[in-house]
Amino acid sequence: MKPIIGLTMYDFDKKLDINNAYLTSIELAGGIPICIPNATEENVEAVLNLVDGLVLIGGADIDPLLFNEEPHRHIGSVVRKRDDSDLLLMKAAFKRQMPVLGICRGQQIMNVAFGGTIIQDIPSQVENTILHKQPSKRGELAHTVEVKTPKFKEIFTEETFRVNTFHHQSVGKLGEGLLVSAVAKDGIIEGIEHDSHPYCVAVQWHPEELAPNGDVYAQRLFKSFIEACHK
Repeated sequence: MKPIIGLTMYDFDKKLDINNAYLTSIELAGGIPICIPNATEENVEAVLNLVDGLVLIGGADIDPLLFNEEPHRHIGSVVRKRDDSDLLLMKAAFKRQMPVLGICRGQQIMNVAFGGTIIQDIPSQVENTILHKQPSKRGELAHTVEVKTPKFKEIFTEETFRVNTFHHQSVGKLGEGLLVSAVAKDGIIEGIEHDSHPYCVAVQWHPEELAPNGDVYAQRLFKSFIEACHK
């Protein structure tokens, strides 16, 4: 049986949405994707009963009040309803030891869920960084990441490779139990994992835009996630 994978969704003013690339990447890796609307405390357990794994996708900035900060002058759009939903799903999935994969904003949600903070605007808050919001197409590679942990080395089988990049925020102070699994050359955190969970992994880049085009590192990430959902 193929594992069923729940994916969070973008929350716009009058609709929920998701890029097809997320669904395609799950299907190519051997999973069956289903989209999850905003969860509440009343339905989060029922929602997770339907799936074997959870993907926290990208999207808007996170409300800084969730990590005890005021909004930076360069913060983008914030959708608190989605923040609350994603955090509920993340925490409930972790408690179940359900495999979780965070992508871009999903990495930041994972960090906040464990008490971490977010750099609200890399260009104005961190000196001497590389470009983290590429002008080229989403399927193009932009910069190098360096792998730091045995788990990421097992997933990617290489210690350095190139990724795409579309973010102006990133993980700041690391949440409790989390490890820095990959970094960019400028020190910006590009991957994290939880040290007491069998598969609680996140990356800052967008592998879903790369996997359908044959990028082996993106494909390895999704394959490892789907394999974890089989266990």
